[in-house]
Amino acid sequence: MAGVSMWWGVQIMSIIFSFIPLLLMVAIVVLVVRKVSNKGIKSNSSAQPVRLFFQYALALGLFITLTVGLSGLLGRVLGASTDVVSDQTSLASNLAFVVVSGPLLAWLIIWLKRSIAANPHDAAGFVPTFFATLSAIISLLTFLSSAIAAAYNVIDGDSAVGYTSARAIVWGIALVAVLRVSNAVIPKDDFRIQYFVGSLITAIAAIVGLIKVLSNLLAELLSQLTVSETQSLEMVTTIDRAFDGFVVLAFSSALWFYYWIKNANVKMNQPIWLLYVLVAGVGGSLVLGLTSLTITIYQTFVWFIGNPSTQVAAEHFDGLPSAAASAVVGLLAWWYHKSLLPNDSVRSETQRIYEYLVAAIGLVASTVGLAIIIVAIIESFNVSVIIGDDAANTLIGAATVILVSGPVWWRFWNRIQSLVKTSPDQELASPIRRIYLFLLFGVGGIAAIISLIIVVFQVFDGILSSNFGNNTLNEMRFALGILISTGVVATYHWAIFRHEKDVEVEFGTKTKSVVLVGPSDANLINELKAATGAHVTLWQRTDVKDISWPSEKIIELVEQTEGEQLLVVLSSTGVIVIPVAH
Repeated sequence: MAGVSMWWGVQIMSIIFSFIPLLLMVAIVVLVVRKVSNKGIKSNSSAQPVRLFFQYALALGLFITLTVGLSGLLGRVLGASTDVVSDQTSLASNLAFVVVSGPLLAWLIIWLKRSIAANPHDAAGFVPTFFATLSAIISLLTFLSSAIAAAYNVIDGDSAVGYTSARAIVWGIALVAVLRVSNAVIPKDDFRIQYFVGSLITAIAAIVGLIKVLSNLLAELLSQLTVSETQSLEMVTTIDRAFDGFVVLAFSSALWFYYWIKNANVKMNQPIWLLYVLVAGVGGSLVLGLTSLTITIYQTFVWFIGNPSTQVAAEHFDGLPSAAASAVVGLLAWWYHKSLLPNDSVRSETQRIYEYLVAAIGLVASTVGLAIIIVAIIESFNVSVIIGDDAANTLIGAATVILVSGPVWWRFWNRIQSLVKTSPDQELASPIRRIYLFLLFGVGGIAAIISLIIVVFQVFDGILSSNFGNNTLNEMRFALGILISTGVVATYHWAIFRHEKDVEVEFGTKTKSVVLVGPSDANLINELKAATGAHVTLWQRTDVKDISWPSEKIIELVEQTEGEQLLVVLSSTGVIVIPVAH
């Protein structure tokens, strides 16, 4: 009994601590998005965030323990594994979770509901958005993993199917409940954050599932090939793994459709949408595709022209199906997210961000390849020090990286430079181009300086210790590779920057700051931001009632009134717009 009790304690603590990285990630995302969105409603009390934090933190803790308890009890009913939930101690734990957490959570929800009814601002801040988003993500992760595990348990006839099925059912209901309650209370623009996080989680899971499916298909096809008279590529037995990947793909795709197609992708060109599509969609997918394609080509080259670690084809090409499938899926995902970006007739900053991002990915990969080539050249003068590899394979790997990534950089950078020649005023004045140049010659220069310090240190160390020679050169091969490759990149982009440094670049546009004085109206704030791009703050009047904002007139007045700071006052006699300064 004591051992089982300890097991349950460890499980609960592991659940709590496993969510700490997720908690930090969600906090950062919520803070960044709320900063970008410039919410304008002020809190009525400086102590409010502290009080709200403890209220919602307690609600989250009670929600998790209640759901864990319910899933454990249902698992017992469904016949879960006897070594997990069938003993009296675990039953007592689950009953305690439900009996204590259930009433407390119900009471707390009623209290929060009354608090929000009395002060609607309690539902429109960082704290409620953070905890609602965290609850939704925890429920999604647990439900998805449990549903997949339950499906595999059914296929394999595993005795734990009752426990995993119960957990999937309970956490699935919890996910639906969290989404319904949060959508009814939290402002929609705030709670949309969790749809993007959910889209990323489900997309990654779906990609993993699709890679597994394609990998099995490729393994089956390759197993029919013969590389020589005595060897075939029969790497795996795919009959026993026919369902591998399909379960993950099916569940993840269904959830991804809900999170991305039905919710996150409905409002395009917003900052959070562009951030997701460009960084996670375009950038992440392209890195996956290029990396996997490089591995695929490298394995093939090493077998035919390099020095493979084994002469058994099935062993050497064991990872080829997964690498090839990852390349296909990564490039497909990149193409899909690229197609979502606006393709306006007039060149936009979004198009520039996309092209510079792809060019940067290709250039960084090519720079790594160049550094490896230099390392391989130095190694060719010495006995290889890379276990299981030699200078020839290193050179093949570097050449493969450049072969795959170099054309990507050249194609996009050549297009960018062509536009610079045809439209210099627009392209040279773009802040995206200036940031791109700053990053490349700045980061490249720092890397080159650090590598130079290491090289000089190793030279002096070799001289002072009377060991200077081939061994010293071999020790500094990586530093020399980084120094030369990053030095070339930094010098090239520094030369471009010197040529363009006199061009005036505005980092950000002048944005109006509007203070609304009148009744609370979250819809007006959102409409005014969308129409004018202004930073909107609302001060609620308490001396007048039964008046409402004329939204269309307010937007028109703000657009027509000169001045970067405007005070808009609504009274019973009408609207007054006053340009102010401070």
